[in-house]
Amino acid sequence: MDYIDNILNDMPLFRHCGDAEIGRLRAEGRLLNVKRGGFFDPGKDNTLGIVAAGLFEMEAPGRGEVVCMAPGSFFGDIPFTQNRHRGRVRALVDSSLFVIDVEKLYRFFLNSYKAMRGYLRAVGAMGFEPSSVGRKYGGKAARVITVFGPKNGAGKSILSSFLGLCCARDAKTIVLDASYTGDSIFNIFEKRITTAVSQKDEKELSADSFINERIEPVGDRLSLMNIAFGSKVRVNPDIISPILFALSREYRYIVIDLSGRDDALRDRVFDLSDVLFPIVTRPRDRRSLHSLLDSSLREGQRVLYTLNAFHARSARAFEGGIILEDLEIDKSVPAHETLRARADGDSGAGFMEFIRGRKHGMVLEARLADSLAYAGFLAAFQRAGKTADLLYSSGMSFAMAALFALKEDEDSFLEAAESLFSEERLNAMIDITFPDGFVIKSAGAERYARELAGDSRIEMFRTLPAVMLTDGETGGARFFSTGNLAGCIAASFMLHPVCESVEMAGGRYHSGFPARRARPEDLLRTDVDEIISISIRNRARLRFREKRVLKFYDSFLDHSARVLPEGRPGGIPSKNLVIELDEGVYNFKKILELSDELSNKLLKEHGL
Repeated sequence: MDYIDNILNDMPLFRHCGDAEIGRLRAEGRLLNVKRGGFFDPGKDNTLGIVAAGLFEMEAPGRGEVVCMAPGSFFGDIPFTQNRHRGRVRALVDSSLFVIDVEKLYRFFLNSYKAMRGYLRAVGAMGFEPSSVGRKYGGKAARVITVFGPKNGAGKSILSSFLGLCCARDAKTIVLDASYTGDSIFNIFEKRITTAVSQKDEKELSADSFINERIEPVGDRLSLMNIAFGSKVRVNPDIISPILFALSREYRYIVIDLSGRDDALRDRVFDLSDVLFPIVTRPRDRRSLHSLLDSSLREGQRVLYTLNAFHARSARAFEGGIILEDLEIDKSVPAHETLRARADGDSGAGFMEFIRGRKHGMVLEARLADSLAYAGFLAAFQRAGKTADLLYSSGMSFAMAALFALKEDEDSFLEAAESLFSEERLNAMIDITFPDGFVIKSAGAERYARELAGDSRIEMFRTLPAVMLTDGETGGARFFSTGNLAGCIAASFMLHPVCESVEMAGGRYHSGFPARRARPEDLLRTDVDEIISISIRNRARLRFREKRVLKFYDSFLDHSARVLPEGRPGGIPSKNLVIELDEGVYNFKKILELSDELSNKLLKEHGL
């Protein structure tokens, strides 16, 4: 990243964006140098101006006050809002601006649906007044649900149709057919199959007439749209984001019926989904999907494996998933009538519990050894009878989140936390090798992580323990919401660059700490509605008591703590809880007692 990329990545407007999106934003703008005393007028060209270097001043709108703007400050047209600064800005010293045309920003959002969602939520949290267009796109918070069936005959079209009917009972819903062959959702509902969208340019896709012509209504709250069925050519995957962009104005739920015939289309739909229901006919078939999902899902998607009871009639339980009961479709009766009757009953209750309702996400700020203070908070949180749909973190903090998901009761959780964060255990996990790219091997951490988590997978837990890791090859951040839990725990302990990366999900990953870390803004792109940030502020630096703990490791933690930037929520979390400590001795029981007491107070103060 160059310094412009870093500025964009740290702006509250774009902090949720991934590296590739930041790169595209960088390419859309231009850098302008302004001499001391020189002026720039954003109103002439309808632009968003961002201070890249130097210092500017502008007159605050409506107040007659002069505001100084340092690097990272922005002004001009703010897309989807009524906030605009039309006056000139003046450079107080030789300075530079990064300027993006607003039209190019709208095009960027058209092709990056989740970036648009994150942006709209960010400007809302910052208090900007939405424009009429902003209210259309941001008011309904559309949820994208994908039913994926890698094999023909698994029942994905039946499940897609059934979920469409279930969702339509709650709010306006559309089902998209993204399968080339098989049983079309249009046939199930006995409706005319519209022309496949196929390959169209973005100007056509952004036109309401193009979209509306391809929508087939089923009822007041349910419609169908054909993306790929019957198409003679491969669908351009780039069309999916503009389609979701347009449909999100009107529909609360967008259900996608997706097959595995087109890898590029499949991967793009995966990227843009919030919830995935991979459907299988045998419990053991789930394992064949693990590597695909682990390598493809990078946006915090929630996954619920679905076992079709029509095929697996003897199945009584499906751990970590859900059973689609035999819907008893009789060929003598139209399938949609049977599905509608089942949707009106309780057959879809388990699916709808996973899909709808407010989703609560909790972010544990990345910390080092003082992550053990999260044990007190999580114990107090559990004792208060509270739950979260997603628990997101990075660095050593993730290990605490993983233990919370693994252990069913407070006592076993605290016992495991004390063991994992003991000085003896930390020392045992430090596996020194001859320096050749790294100093500490991952084997020790991987071995103990397997003892803790076994073969457990992230997506199997009621509270999803999601983690931010860093690709050891590219340095890019990766949001894991599926995958082997033991591998994620081990990787979260591997501090870059002295520790070896962990092999997992088709690559090698490490914690990325302190350069990369989980942030509340990352969840703006997901279907999490309420974001709660938990952080630790320790005025002292924890020192190990045991002499056996390697001095090198202690020194490296000390250096990392010094360069660790403080969290900057910027108004994004719904609630921001800070555990304030002043402890310099690494003593689990004492810190647990203090953090538990402080956390009880924080939970009451914030109404949790």
